[in-house]
Amino acid sequence: MFPLAARRRAAMCLMHMAGTPKTMQTDPHYTDVVAEVRAFLAGRIDAAVAAGIDCGRIVIDPGIGFGKRTEHNLALLASVGILASLGRPVLVGPSRKRFLGELTGETSPSARLSGTLAACLAARAAGAGVFRVHDVAAVRQGLAVFDAVRTARK
Repeated sequence: MFPLAARRRAAMCLMHMAGTPKTMQTDPHYTDVVAEVRAFLAGRIDAAVAAGIDCGRIVIDPGIGFGKRTEHNLALLASVGILASLGRPVLVGPSRKRFLGELTGETSPSARLSGTLAACLAARAAGAGVFRVHDVAAVRQGLAVFDAVRTARK
């Protein structure tokens, strides 16, 4: 896909996922999830740039929920700054994910807005700039208030 994206001058989101959609949640294991995801994304950035994709058109995504347990997702959300050190905007997509239900006891994905918002705010505090969510207006509002408070503090 890299050569096509380079020819078309397309923007690209590079995401980490362990395994395939069928196998990704079968006993995911990492020695150091943050270091391993960062190394993977660094390699993909290098490959994309080598294929001619403008680095300024690349966003990275640690793949929250894709081949990760709750503790992996939490470590990645808390360590967005380490991923951002790769010099690319970081996208996170925690919206309605299973790990939020595990943390809150909420079994219905559509009722996980509060958990989604909390995860997005934590990721924003750590350096995330792009969010993939179901409840756009609510998360946008929460991020606007968070950003205003953070700016007022400076």
